[in-house]
Amino acid sequence: MSSTGSQIDQKLDEWGSRLFNVSTETLPRPRRSRNVRLSSNTFVSTGGRLSTAQARATYVRRKLQAMVRRSPQVVVKLVRAPKGMKGISNNLTYISRDGLLEIEDQDGQVIQGKDAVADLKAEWRDGGIPIAADSTMRDAFHLVLSMPTRTDPLSVQRAARDFAKREFSGFQYAMVLHTFETDPDPHPSPHPHVHLTVKAAGLDGMRLNPRKADLQRWREGFAEALREHGIEATTTSRIHRTTQERWTVRHMTEPSKKGERLERLKRTTRRHGRVQEVMRNYEQVMRTLARSDRGEDRQLAADLVRYLSERTQDVAKSRSPERERS
Repeated sequence: MSSTGSQIDQKLDEWGSRLFNVSTETLPRPRRSRNVRLSSNTFVSTGGRLSTAQARATYVRRKLQAMVRRSPQVVVKLVRAPKGMKGISNNLTYISRDGLLEIEDQDGQVIQGKDAVADLKAEWRDGGIPIAADSTMRDAFHLVLSMPTRTDPLSVQRAARDFAKREFSGFQYAMVLHTFETDPDPHPSPHPHVHLTVKAAGLDGMRLNPRKADLQRWREGFAEALREHGIEATTTSRIHRTTQERWTVRHMTEPSKKGERLERLKRTTRRHGRVQEVMRNYEQVMRTLARSDRGEDRQLAADLVRYLSERTQDVAKSRSPERERS
């Protein structure tokens, strides 16, 4: 690589890693204790794959290319955590639609039917660290991994399977694919998605205690698994797809809402600062790409300028007085 190319990669690493919160080092795996936080770092763990400036610069380029192509955004939601075996039982009944849909466990075994689901519940209750019927602890975590309509459901299921094997090795989990065609719910979602319920206590006693950084790592991991199965996907966060206009706050006039209004204005001020920081990082990244000897880098800079300009116009239109009065 030329010295100019190396300098470009170093600048992309410097500003792009800030933009996408990419860690320059591998985050430590959880210590083996009874109550473990997966990670307290605000950066996204990359599993050691991005240990060089060149690798991180390549990662930044791919993220930006996916953005300007408007690649589908993965959705990984952490929904209400089941507490106690009663909560887990209700959850397994819900995601399997009372045994009508197939559950796949951490060993790849398929469970279907009320009796089989009842056996799975007993295994969760008594296996590893037993779970009491009633509890105030989060004894499991329920994730929903979703993709837009018309995404191949089987690819979503395979990607979710690979993601779960990598992320939750040593834990009991149950996953169920829901599609518009197969979900017996009267109002099924048009988006193919997988419900993934993970027992909080691992087989070795280690407990999951996820934080925001872990959720972002899960999004990254699911998107990577989707790409491995031929599905284009990205994980650009909302703040990278917006401009300051998005955070405009409507003034509330009710006197009783004064405290709520002040608190909301404080949050908005913090968001304004964060958006400004993001846009400064974008500006530095675009300048770096524009100075590159590589034609594809200069083209990416131009595409990024156009994309951000279009986003600003779209948000401005959505906030126009005519739309608000309609």
